Parts: sequence; structure tokens; C-alpha cells
Amino acid sequence: MHAAELVVANRALAFENAEKEKRAAELLIANAELAFQNAEKEKRAAELVLANTELAFQNAEKEKRAAELVIANRELAFQNAEKEKRAAELAVANKELIVQNEEKERRAAELVVANKELAYQNAEKEKRAAELAIANIELAFQNAEKGKRTAELVAANEALHGALMNTVRVAMILSELRDPYTAGHERRVAEVAVAIGAELGFDKSRLEGLRVAGYLHDVGKMIIPAEILSKPGGLSAIEYSLIKQHAQAGHDVLKVVDFPWPIAGIALQHHERMDGSGYPQGLKGDGILIEARILAVADTIEAMSSHRPYRAALGIAAALAEIERGRAITYDATVVDVCLQLFRENGYRIPE
Repeated sequence: MHAAELVVANRALAFENAEKEKRAAELLIANAELAFQNAEKEKRAAELVLANTELAFQNAEKEKRAAELVIANRELAFQNAEKEKRAAELAVANKELIVQNEEKERRAAELVVANKELAYQNAEKEKRAAELAIANIELAFQNAEKGKRTAELVAANEALHGALMNTVRVAMILSELRDPYTAGHERRVAEVAVAIGAELGFDKSRLEGLRVAGYLHDVGKMIIPAEILSKPGGLSAIEYSLIKQHAQAGHDVLKVVDFPWPIAGIALQHHERMDGSGYPQGLKGDGILIEARILAVADTIEAMSSHRPYRAALGIAAALAEIERGRAITYDATVVDVCLQLFRENGYRIPE
């Protein structure tokens, strides 16, 4: 029993062992399959890691590109803003340019009008220039004629002036012949008066008038009897009153002559005095012609320094002392000062 049981038991054990081996083989196969699957899983896990790494890299790249895009967008936004700003500036500039162009067109139009006006004015100027040229030719001819006539008038005036001065000298000589004791008095008075006038700044024409007045200031004495003029002693009141009439008489004679100077008035006033004590009108100060004030001083200087029938010459020193005493009283102060300077400082002497 035991052997059969053992055989059965062995067979059962062999079966079990076979089953175990089968199961072990199956387990080996399952383990191999599991190992393969695990290897596949590991491979897939590695692939996933690689994929994840690649994905992370790609995501990093995307984020980088996204950041770059943000920066690029900002830059683009800034550029767009700048473009808009420039576009606005260009719009303003264009408007300004349009205004400037319109202004230029307006100015161009004005210039066209101005050029036309200028062309017209130039044409008028040329016309006037031509007219002026003709007028200048005519004027030159007229000036030549005037120059010719002026030369003739100058010659005629010089001849007339010479005749006038000769007539004045004749009148002076006649006056001296009437009173031979004072011969040369009028001429010397004239020279002293002209010297004073020159110091006072009289021009050439005024000095010549002063000379003529000096020559003729006593022409009225021709109405005075010769015996009174040459009387050696003192004069009576009646005789002196007759002498005093020569100023008015000279005026009456000279006023009919059309002198270019107030000769008649000077002859009338040459015995007037600054304080009104003179004759014939008792004039004072500036009421007396300056030429008459000069003749009053020159007449006194010459008369006192020359010989007279009724006295010997008193000399120039006494004459200068006399006008100095009368300065600003009977004689004009400025005229006296100039006369004193002439004789005392400048060495002037009365001509012979």
C-alpha cells in the first residue's frame, strides 16, 4: 500500500513539482514580461522625462519668446507712438508749410504786382530822366546865358561901384575944401572906424559901408559958413547951434542916394550919445545904429589927436583917456574896449 501510495504520492508530488515548474516557468515568463513591461515603462518614463525636458525647454523658449514679444510689442508701441507723434508734427508742419506756401504765393502775387508797378515807375523815371536831360540841357544853356549876363552885371556893378566910390571921394574932397583946416579928417575917421568894425567881425560889405559913412559923415558941414568952421577961438551959442545942424543937413543930402547901407542914418546919428546927451535927436543906447556908435568913437579919437584952428593937437593918449572916461556913458562900451585894444595892445596908429 505504501508503495502504491508512494507512487501516487510521488506522481502527485511530481505533478505538483511539474505544476510548480510550470508555474515557475510561467512566473519566469510573467517576470520576463513584467521586466519587459517595466523596461518599456522605464523607456517610456525616460522618453517622458526627455519629452518633459523638451517641453520645459520649449516652454522656456516660449516664455523667452513671449518676453521678447512683450519687449518687441512695447518697442513697437513706442515706435508707433513716435510715428504718431511725428505724424502729428508732420501734420502741423504740413499745415505750416501750406500756410507758408500760401504766404509765398501771396507775396509772389504781390511781387508780381510790385514788379509791374516798379516797371511802370522805371518807365516813368526813364521818361522823367529823358525830360530832365532835356531840361538840364536847357538849364545849362540858360546858366550859360545867366553866367554871361552875370559877368556883364558884375562888370557893370564894379564899374557902378567904382563910380559910386569916386563920387563919394569927390563929395569928401568938396567937404575938405570947404574946411581946409580939417582936411583928411573924414578919411582918417573912416580908417579908424573900419579897423574897429573888423575887430567886431563885420563882413566885407558892411566894412565898406562903414568906410563910406566915414567919408561922408560930415558932408552936412557944407551948409556951415566957412568962417565958423575955421574960427580960431571959441564958438558962440548961435554958432555952435549952427554947427550942430550939419548932422541933419548931411542926412537930408544923403537920403536921396540909394546906398546899399544906411549911410544917411549913420550921418544923422554920429553925434548921438549912449546916455541921450547927443544930438540931433537925443537917442539912447541900442536906439543908435552900431555904425553910428563906431563913428562917434572914431570921430572923437581923430578929432582930439589932430590939430584944430582953435587948439593944438591933444594927442592919442588924451583921446583914448577921453573915450575910456565915457565908456558905457556917452560911448558904447564894446566899441570903446575894441578901440582901446587896437591902440594899446595891437599897436594901431591913425593913418596920415
